[in-house]
Amino acid sequence: MSKVISVGTSVGKYAIEQSEVKCFVHELFSGNNIDIDRMISVFDNSNVVKRHFSVPIDWFGKKHSFSERNKLFVENALEMSIKSIEDCLNIAGVKANEIDHIFFISTTGLATPSIDALLLNKFKFKNHIKRTPIWGLGCAGGAAGLSRAMEYTKAYPQKIALVLALELCSLTFQKDDLSKSNIVASSLFSDGCAAVLVIGDENPGFIKEGINLFDSLSTTYDDSLDVMGWEIIDEGFKVIFRKDIPAIVTNLVRKNIEEILSANSLTINDIAYYVTHPGGMKVINAYETSIGLNNGTLKHSRQILKEYGNMSSPSVLFVLKEFLEKEKYEKGKNGLISSLGPGFSSELLLFST
Repeated sequence: MSKVISVGTSVGKYAIEQSEVKCFVHELFSGNNIDIDRMISVFDNSNVVKRHFSVPIDWFGKKHSFSERNKLFVENALEMSIKSIEDCLNIAGVKANEIDHIFFISTTGLATPSIDALLLNKFKFKNHIKRTPIWGLGCAGGAAGLSRAMEYTKAYPQKIALVLALELCSLTFQKDDLSKSNIVASSLFSDGCAAVLVIGDENPGFIKEGINLFDSLSTTYDDSLDVMGWEIIDEGFKVIFRKDIPAIVTNLVRKNIEEILSANSLTINDIAYYVTHPGGMKVINAYETSIGLNNGTLKHSRQILKEYGNMSSPSVLFVLKEFLEKEKYEKGKNGLISSLGPGFSSELLLFST
């Protein structure tokens, strides 16, 4: 058995109201031969009130090279990662030199050595700590990192793993991209970082509090590479979104969930709690429709979307923190963690309280 014992988070240093971003984007794209008055309505339907960026809003009105963006990525990634890890360790009462494996998840910037290596001297991690940087999973990355940490701590139940998911989605914004995908992304994406400690049940520090991870399922769907992702251009990352993502969720999610439930002799009715990635209001609603949940069941996902927007891979871990701290969950119940990402792919984890 593997247990999540703490979640620490941090966000970009600039908190900006959604109304301000809407006005900025409307002004930026006006006069560019697109129907911005119609397209800007995505801001009103986003359910986002505020987001956090690693750069001030006027940064988005200027051109930036890939190298400039990536330098900002590394600088801000280190600062946010340090805050998240310190938060996570303090909550759990665990020291950095007790961690055996770091799983670092990101998709919005590059660094070699990777960010997890750049953190080693700051935290005095073990010299022999195992490092697994994982790149390219997008919004599915947070749940995938938890899955890998669960597998590691089940194989080595005396060990402790740290999952660090970090995305600076704001740095990917392209001011000259007139696509609908770019407008949608500008209404949702933001910057965030989350650190999660996962501990094996034979570790001396194993505690009863927290949630128990007991199975996971990774799925990549056939012929779906164009659903979402990045196109790499000279200026950095250009977003790719297919407009039928909510329909894909409605058609595929339930079958996927039933597959992992069946493998554990469970049904949909056995799931009391859902921790799902808040990809957007349409995606959240599609989850509820597909699974047959009452409207509003995914309250924690909605709350994170409202307060932070879509931070890609860390978002589901922000929802997990919200669940652990705000949900008055009963002991002995089952729950599901779920994210979707490029590939097109799905990551599911089952947990018990």
